[in-house]
Amino acid sequence: MISSIRSLINSKFGAVIALLFVGMIAIAFALGDVTGSSSFGGLSGGNVARVGDRNITLGELNDALDNRLRAERQNNPTLDMANFVEGGGLDSTLEQLINRYALAEFASRYGVAVSDRLVGSEIRKLPGAMGLDGKFSAEAFRAFAQQIGVSEQAIRDDITQNLFAQQIIPTAASGPPAPDGMVLPYASLVLEQRSGQVASIPSTAFFPQNPPSEAVLVKYYNDNAAKFTIPEKRAISYAIFDKSIIATRAKPSEADIAAYYKANAAKYAASQTRNISQVIVPTEAAAKSVVAQVNAGKSLAEVANGLGLAVTTSNNVAKANLAGTASPAVADAVFAAAKGTIAKPARGKLGWTVVRVDAINQVAAKSLAAARAEIETELTKTRSEEMLTEMTAEIEDSFADGATITDMAKQNGLKVETSPKLLANGQNTANPGYKPIPEMQVILPAAFQLDTNGEAQLVEIVPGEKFAMIAVADFDEAAPPPLADVRPIVQQQWALAEGAKSARAAADRIRKAVDGGQPLQAALAAANIQGAQVESIKGTRADLSRQGQPIAPPLSMMFAMKKGTAKILQGGGNRGWYVVHLTDVVKGDASGNAEMLRARKQEISGLLQTEYGAQLIAAAAKDVGVKKNDDGIAELRARLTNRDNN
Repeated sequence: MISSIRSLINSKFGAVIALLFVGMIAIAFALGDVTGSSSFGGLSGGNVARVGDRNITLGELNDALDNRLRAERQNNPTLDMANFVEGGGLDSTLEQLINRYALAEFASRYGVAVSDRLVGSEIRKLPGAMGLDGKFSAEAFRAFAQQIGVSEQAIRDDITQNLFAQQIIPTAASGPPAPDGMVLPYASLVLEQRSGQVASIPSTAFFPQNPPSEAVLVKYYNDNAAKFTIPEKRAISYAIFDKSIIATRAKPSEADIAAYYKANAAKYAASQTRNISQVIVPTEAAAKSVVAQVNAGKSLAEVANGLGLAVTTSNNVAKANLAGTASPAVADAVFAAAKGTIAKPARGKLGWTVVRVDAINQVAAKSLAAARAEIETELTKTRSEEMLTEMTAEIEDSFADGATITDMAKQNGLKVETSPKLLANGQNTANPGYKPIPEMQVILPAAFQLDTNGEAQLVEIVPGEKFAMIAVADFDEAAPPPLADVRPIVQQQWALAEGAKSARAAADRIRKAVDGGQPLQAALAAANIQGAQVESIKGTRADLSRQGQPIAPPLSMMFAMKKGTAKILQGGGNRGWYVVHLTDVVKGDASGNAEMLRARKQEISGLLQTEYGAQLIAAAAKDVGVKKNDDGIAELRARLTNRDNN
């Protein structure tokens, strides 16, 4: 299923599919049982929405949120659930679930079919459903479902929904390309240039004269707790080991070495190899002709060139190897020929082979004493790999059975170390100069996925060579620190916030003066604001979409204004306010730019297809009917953001 989703998203309708399935792959097989049918009620066992005849359960939404958060943390390791929800994660995840169910209900209602056979064929593509022979196994599929903690029916339902979407969205999203009459004005807008002035009004110019009272500061801190929240910190217990841990145990005994020498007697016996030159022809008659011409005085290369063929050479060829690559008959003929002669032609795998023996190399037998070091190295390497595999498998099995990292470290003679409480990026807030060990680059991402109940895990630091047993020793949930610990910072932020209020009022007065006809420079001078200044700014619409370069917010605002007007814009972080005055607009003309017109036509056509798909999804939801449990959703939101504890 994953491959079919990927191919669909990479198609011309990819943006449309993304409307439904952004983040879906992360949750595709981790949803809880979605077959509940109870009516809206309390959060315990309740539903968050009803789509047609289908309920979306609280458990399903919770699982979807957990998986979406894990996916987001791949790019933002410090993100916690509260910030994820506050950033719109709860709403977008629920909307995705509703859209998926609405589309499936709508499709089924109007005759679109997804057969059990088709669903079964998609299940057979799941890597987790493959047996040891690489083929689908019902037993492996059941084990896979148990491993990821979902029912087999939930997996089938999920695949069914995806297949419904694949059938109807591309049809709905297909349509004619954007008309040229729409493309030219849009392309010309990209070339439009605007110029203006920006006055910056700093908050520092309006700082309060007196510090805040304790009550005011406490209220500000509580109201802005999210701004000061320290992300979750975890102290990690770990025991690192590599393959050297079993070097002594893997060292073979003298008896082992002797047994290996005896079992591989042919490898150390006297042997013979040959250097050969050969040419391969299609028939026996052709092979005999080659031999006759060489015997008559021509070189093997001359004869081969005359036939349009090439001579290949090989050195130190053993008889057994030649028998495997060519044929036993060829090997027998080559090793029966004398040095410098042409062997009797024989049939090989690719045709008739004519071989000249260029040299005969005698390899003397190797005694046990002479081979001892080589055998010891080989046995040590093989046994180390086997024993390391057995050891890591035993550790993983023990962890699965509830063993602790202390138990397994003691059993294997390892020392458990514990890091200080770290953020997911390795930062130690209590010691800014702390540098984590290099292995933490692998350990931390895994450790922040562990449960905090003592669960232990084995991770590979260097694949096949270096490992670490890890567990969470201690943790601090994401929370704002005590006010006493951050009072100077909070007081500074309060002052900025208060100053920003006055800075906005001043910016608004200057804006009104500019709209009344006063030049921006003069209006700012009359306001007599310490640290305020005016700068000229200009750019094109193309600048707004240029990747890799930050775009000044005032420049972006100028392209949403009418010439001659002024607007105010917050500077961000309560640093102050801008007064943006648009003074000039130079319209663009893309009529002679064929390349730009083609690019814009393709872009607008894609946007239209996305809109068609979005409209279908909206129509499907309206048709089947969607009812949300607003109280349940609000209660879930409060719990996930700890709002009920404030």
